[in-house]
Amino acid sequence: MGHNEALTLNVAFTKNVRLELESVLQHSWNRKARGCFGNVAVVDRFCSQVGKYGGLFDDKVRCPTRVSAGSSVRWRDRGMIPVSIGLLKSKLLDVMNGRFLIMKRLFLVPLSVFLAIAFLSAVSAEEKPIKLGVMFISSGPLGGYGINGQRAVEMAVEEINAAGGVLGRNLSASFGDTKLKPEIATELAEKFIGEDKVDFLMGPTSSGVAMSLSEVARKHKKILIVTQAATDALTGAKFNPYVFSTLSNVMMHSRSGAYYMATKPYKKWMCIGPDYNYGHESWRLFREKLKELKPDVEILGETFPKLMAKDFSEHIEQIRKAKPEAVWCPLWGQDAVNFIRQAKETKLFDEIKFAFPVGAALETVVPLGKETPSGLYMSSRYFFTTPDSVENRDFVKKYYEKYKEYPDYMTEETYAGVHFIKAALVRAGTTDPDALVKAVEREPLAWLTPEGWKVMRPEDHQVVEDVVWGETAPSEKYGFAVLTNIQSIQGEQICRTPEELKKVNRNP
Repeated sequence: MGHNEALTLNVAFTKNVRLELESVLQHSWNRKARGCFGNVAVVDRFCSQVGKYGGLFDDKVRCPTRVSAGSSVRWRDRGMIPVSIGLLKSKLLDVMNGRFLIMKRLFLVPLSVFLAIAFLSAVSAEEKPIKLGVMFISSGPLGGYGINGQRAVEMAVEEINAAGGVLGRNLSASFGDTKLKPEIATELAEKFIGEDKVDFLMGPTSSGVAMSLSEVARKHKKILIVTQAATDALTGAKFNPYVFSTLSNVMMHSRSGAYYMATKPYKKWMCIGPDYNYGHESWRLFREKLKELKPDVEILGETFPKLMAKDFSEHIEQIRKAKPEAVWCPLWGQDAVNFIRQAKETKLFDEIKFAFPVGAALETVVPLGKETPSGLYMSSRYFFTTPDSVENRDFVKKYYEKYKEYPDYMTEETYAGVHFIKAALVRAGTTDPDALVKAVEREPLAWLTPEGWKVMRPEDHQVVEDVVWGETAPSEKYGFAVLTNIQSIQGEQICRTPEELKKVNRNP
């Protein structure tokens, strides 16, 4: 075999991976073939070359490792070591697929063995794609969730494929409209699995729909990536090993709201929220944490209009009569738009402070435009103006150039969800659902997104990330209200505690 027939494996690295490097190095190669590094600031590129740089020596392959000149890593040749086939395959997959493994030694293995492993690992991108079956609501008043979700998937798939795909294969996606109905979502999922032979399910928007899809995922042992539905039960009371939630859930937003509002002077509270799982969970979790942080708060009442209600006058009057100092308001989407417009006409916001978890969604503040009252407390899973990072600026720029709109939270969260699939595949080295679950559960999996680093926890399959809160203020630049005085509530504060994790029923 000549040099021109050599196989090349390339892995691009990102910034700030020192902890991952240290962890992998510490536990790799039985401590005798472990790599080492100097003062690592940025690891730009790790490249293992067969033939071109290592050359061929009889029936052996020498595979040197290197990094780009921009890195501060220093390498010294310490010779070659024999490696078991199983260990080599595992580490080659880790290296090729982004497990941040850095080695200083040269490996010595039979050429035939190496080529067999490389063939299994580096499947041509011309092979059948890795398929995603994506389900959101894409019609009616809440259709923006699905439209933005589809854009996000298409954008992420396009970028990943342009960079060479995953495991040497391209991604492809099929889309369906759940119409916010569990039975329709179930039919779509069954079709995606039975006819389209998808590798992953993705979505949905509604927590109620998500609970139904979770059962489909369990039945078929097909992984479901949840990027918009926020019920805490998916990764708690109704834990399913085939479900991963890549967005901050209702528990995290409720607890973050409690931490945020506990610093304010308001003691008398009530709630107005949508009359289904999400609304009730949000209020319960906020109330429990707030009373823990501020025992002297009073709960004056609650009211739950039906989802997609048109008239909120009865509920507005109920709030006014109760005379709370502040109201927890998990209304979302068009419900939030309609409520804010109607409540503003009655000057309710002049009398009472409101806290809207996930209220700073563009699908709420953009339709309202300049109607959004100033000084509303709102959170968001992602707000396009923050963080001021290269990744976020590039994401916002690309999205705006393509769609002439700014990305909403459901866009970024779904985009991040596709990249979680890539990161999980990278670690597992396979699309096999059980093997992938096992790989992700081996240790926390971190991946970089426009909103920053996300970390998937093995114990409950729930992402750990910060939640941003702020106050609404008009913006001449954008033509709609934006968040000001932004505060970030740390993910470790608001996710399940170690004691709560022990209670997650992993075998329901």
